[in-house]
Amino acid sequence: MISTTDAIVLHTRRFRESSKIVTLYTREHGKVGVVARGAMQTKSRMATLQPMAVVSAVIYRREGRELQNLSKVEPIERHPRIAESLERMSAGLTIVELVNATMHDEERHDELFDAIVEALRALDGEGNEQIVLVWFLTRLAHLLGYTARAGGCGVCDELPSSDGGTIAYSIPMGAPLCSEHRESGSVWPIAPDVYELLERLQTVSAVEAATLRIDETSASSLNDVLVAFVRYHVEGLRRLNVSTVMGKVLRTMPTE
Repeated sequence: MISTTDAIVLHTRRFRESSKIVTLYTREHGKVGVVARGAMQTKSRMATLQPMAVVSAVIYRREGRELQNLSKVEPIERHPRIAESLERMSAGLTIVELVNATMHDEERHDELFDAIVEALRALDGEGNEQIVLVWFLTRLAHLLGYTARAGGCGVCDELPSSDGGTIAYSIPMGAPLCSEHRESGSVWPIAPDVYELLERLQTVSAVEAATLRIDETSASSLNDVLVAFVRYHVEGLRRLNVSTVMGKVLRTMPTE
């Protein structure tokens, strides 16, 4: 069966002398592995198949086959500013690595596809790439069914308080705990401004998130909470050293 679908390149590796095996996240079929023949040849259209590329792909699909054949590819969106910055490149590559690690083959998820495209567009803009990466992590967890909630206590729904200068956040519950219940299980103490950032990221777009002015300490702290959260709940991330990958980007953030 021939299928034409929008796709995002998650990963590539060389296959024989002139070809590549490419992992695509497609709108129609979810994650798909394909053989891109001639992709190592610079004059081939297949040469555009690099991680983060957003393309239109024509795939010859056969049920039960591990690798499908990629017949044709055309660029849909270009993100030239990402390639101009090591920090933006690192953030973008982390996003596609996270998707590759968490998604199973051929599970369609339109909202996740849109979130990846939205994040890549934001990285190609003027905003803060580190916050775009944290925004994407909140979206990924939510779309996989594990929302890191901000709001009421995970036990009684009362508003949390900053006892001792921090808010108690339950990683297993994915929610804050009020004063009465903060001793009911293991918690991660987070500063009020970090909690406010988590709450804000639930309601803004990637482009809006990129405009937020956040200092390095707050961004790194929220990153640590979210990495602990998704690694606790999402099996794919238990095998991926996300904190190291994301830390490479977050450590580059200048202190304001």
